[in-house]
Amino acid sequence: MILITGAGGKTGRSLVQILSKIESVCAFVHRQEQAGILGTLGADKVIVGDLLDSSMLRSAVDGARSIYHICPNMHPDEVNIGRLVINAARESGVEHFVYHSVLHPQTEKMNHHWQKMRVEEMIFESGIPFTILQPAPYMQNLLAGWKSIMENAVLRVPYSIHAKFSFVDLEDIAEAAKTALTEAGHNNATYELAGTLPMSHAEVAEVMNRVLKHDIHAEEEEVEGWKRRVGQGSMNEYTLENLVRMFEYYDQFGLVGNTNILKWLLKREPTSLDSFINRI
Repeated sequence: MILITGAGGKTGRSLVQILSKIESVCAFVHRQEQAGILGTLGADKVIVGDLLDSSMLRSAVDGARSIYHICPNMHPDEVNIGRLVINAARESGVEHFVYHSVLHPQTEKMNHHWQKMRVEEMIFESGIPFTILQPAPYMQNLLAGWKSIMENAVLRVPYSIHAKFSFVDLEDIAEAAKTALTEAGHNNATYELAGTLPMSHAEVAEVMNRVLKHDIHAEEEEVEGWKRRVGQGSMNEYTLENLVRMFEYYDQFGLVGNTNILKWLLKREPTSLDSFINRI
């Protein structure tokens, strides 16, 4: 059995869908309404609970050959959750621990990246055979503003439209995770997973124009304007603060990686942005 923690989000759902075709999957989710969705996607077992509940974690880990650990996005207790999941895995004799990290967790200026680095450090010290996956920003993140992009022909981001990023298709990440979990040779490895060469959001808009035949342009908005647009009252203070710090980092440095490792894991070229937009 493979246990997937934090399985209720888009990453977990993609993993359940692909892994359940080849192995029994147990999905650990936080809310009851997520359970039915995961069952439909192929999970043999769904546990609804709190990742900070150590006794529940020990019960969930029991019988698992491998764990794919996803911490809920920008969780303030990511380090503590990581410690609890690692301890439960070690006590249960889990054979392989795969951690869903992030591209460049070394960046202390982005606190949620830095917390993942602390969890990586604990994994190194745990003695459990591990694989750490560090994905670039998802192409799927564009979908959050898709309706507005189509209606207003504007791709808005709260940082420089000329900052460079590498993007990756979540479906490619799920396929790479399947490889790491089911094929030999991936123990004690850390993989940066990027799917595109560095490109700016101005260039992303150009790809959209080319594929959709729609006159879309990229536009930078002030962070305060972004807060009003997304409704800052809809997120907690920790998340809001970390997003603003991330935008400040992106504005200066972007976030770029190299496609070679993902290409090697997939045994093919990663999905291009053109192909992703065509698929959507």
